[in-house]
Amino acid sequence: MKLSVFILLVISYLCGISMGLEAATIVEGTNTISLSPTVLTALFEEGRTNNSGLRVAEARVTASQFGTETVRIWEDPKFSFGGVLSGPRRGRIEEDGDLVYGVEQKLPLWSRPRLSRDILVAETQTQATEAAFREALLRRDLTKGLLRIALVHRTTAFIANDLTWLDTLIALGEERFRAGFGSHTDLLQMQNEKSKRTEALRTEQNRLRTEQAALNRLLGRELQSPWPRVELPRLMPPVVYSPALAGYAATNEPRLKVLRQGKAQAEAVTRLTETMRRPDVSLGLQGRQFSGDAGFREGTLTVSLNLPWWNAPKYRADLRRDAAKVRTIEAEMADYELSVREEVLRLTLATDAAYREAVLYRDEILQRTQQAMASHLVMWEGNRGALRDILDARRAFLDAQLVQDRAILEQHQALVELAALCDLPDYFQLGRLLVQLTGPAQHEYAGPAPSAK
Repeated sequence: MKLSVFILLVISYLCGISMGLEAATIVEGTNTISLSPTVLTALFEEGRTNNSGLRVAEARVTASQFGTETVRIWEDPKFSFGGVLSGPRRGRIEEDGDLVYGVEQKLPLWSRPRLSRDILVAETQTQATEAAFREALLRRDLTKGLLRIALVHRTTAFIANDLTWLDTLIALGEERFRAGFGSHTDLLQMQNEKSKRTEALRTEQNRLRTEQAALNRLLGRELQSPWPRVELPRLMPPVVYSPALAGYAATNEPRLKVLRQGKAQAEAVTRLTETMRRPDVSLGLQGRQFSGDAGFREGTLTVSLNLPWWNAPKYRADLRRDAAKVRTIEAEMADYELSVREEVLRLTLATDAAYREAVLYRDEILQRTQQAMASHLVMWEGNRGALRDILDARRAFLDAQLVQDRAILEQHQALVELAALCDLPDYFQLGRLLVQLTGPAQHEYAGPAPSAK
């Protein structure tokens, strides 16, 4: 009689653990963080300061800014000095002079100094746009890293909860064995299952260390710096695709901005190349002096220029080359814009697929696996079922819960990618943007909600 009461109590406890597995994530009172604009902004600022990739990009911008100051309007003048080695008559040398010296200055014609500076300014802007692109990638990667850590924390909590469940089941099996109702085979199966779960827990703990190290690297921290628990956000309604959203992304996508600035730089080079077909003009002054009495004999004003028409086909080839580079960037921009629009469609459909999968497992599959597991427990207690059925049902329940959480992770990662395409500070701003583009009546998405406990 006492054994029966004990078994009923244990079964009730096991069922209670199973029913509470879905909500078992973070222990109350522990140090936890959840994804919020405040948390993400603080991490972005830390990453902007310490990330090595961003420091490289900022150094390139600084170097380009210094480069714009190197453009000279007036080239350095050329000074020449020489002498007459021999002459027909001594009187002629005294009359004409035997020392020749002069200075020549190239004229800043055809706006070449300004065009050269325009190229360097465009290069600086390109480097600045590239730095902004790297910053957008950092924001995206930091957010996705936090989401992955949240999933690992939640998975670790499930496995730890399952180990507690197995300990209770093993205690029940030992009690049944001592009472003569159980078998040694059942005990061995339960112990094997516990060993598997213990190894799975260690694997998740190692995975957590890997994810934390990746996040620490992005932030410029020590790789082994500890992290608090991160809560997994709630499931959100799917984002509906709209041409307005795709158009906004095609206008604001960070890499497209880099390509547009690269086109502006290539066009600046083309404008300078067009002037290369025109001659370089220099003004010069030349004087002659006799070394015997240091007397000045004569001065000459000179105008010199090169003859670019001799190599006109080569200059035209230079121009065609630079114009082709501009067209290449334009074609790349058109192709990448189409890929951005396609990516917006894919990500919106991904939010819908993840939403439907999470709802399916939450509202149907998890409920059925819970009922099946409780039924197998009752049958096993009455010696009408096998222990393997209980363990299989428990694995199915745990797998279903993990699939649901992975679907939530995939949905939020898709939202992060979508916000990155729109160049938003964080994906909490996505709901506001959708309302602006499509109106509140046409879109139910309002941004990520606080994390679920």
